[in-house]
Amino acid sequence: MPEACCSRFDTVLEKTFLKIDAVRLELSIMDETPVQVANLIASSSRDDALEDSVAAVYAGAERADLRLTFLVSFSLERFLDGNRDSMKRLAKANIVTEGEAARLYLENERRFAILDESGIQEGDRLEHELRGDTIITRFVDASGVTRLDELRVGPERRAALLGSFFGPGSEFRDGLLDQVFER
Repeated sequence: MPEACCSRFDTVLEKTFLKIDAVRLELSIMDETPVQVANLIASSSRDDALEDSVAAVYAGAERADLRLTFLVSFSLERFLDGNRDSMKRLAKANIVTEGEAARLYLENERRFAILDESGIQEGDRLEHELRGDTIITRFVDASGVTRLDELRVGPERRAALLGSFFGPGSEFRDGLLDQVFER
């Protein structure tokens, strides 16, 4: 059996035409997903179909830790706009239903309302612990204060979380897949 690859990722998302570093993603996959990926890529050449297969395997992971560190400040409205766009892409790709996408967006709008005045500040962190269909989400501001600490359960939440990184149209997908295929 091939050696497992790609259980840890560290990538920075650049935004705008100025290529400003906006968000750093640190992702650790702690289940059999990396072994499955190693088996997929062991004897194949990179192409769109293989990329889709690899992304689908990662999107099905059941144990992962994710940390997003914001490298620039921006408004809550801009954050929620990105979340809305992500939910629409996930529904279009049939990762979640349209109803689930709408409900998850409204949940995020309510739970992140705590950031209405401050917005997202440089150095703030959004952390997720994924264990099966259970997700613990924490928002820790740049000064180290935990502003959100929630546990949510549901397969649609897991699908939406991982799909937002590995699903079609995700701004993170290409960078994550590049790390897989360059190892």
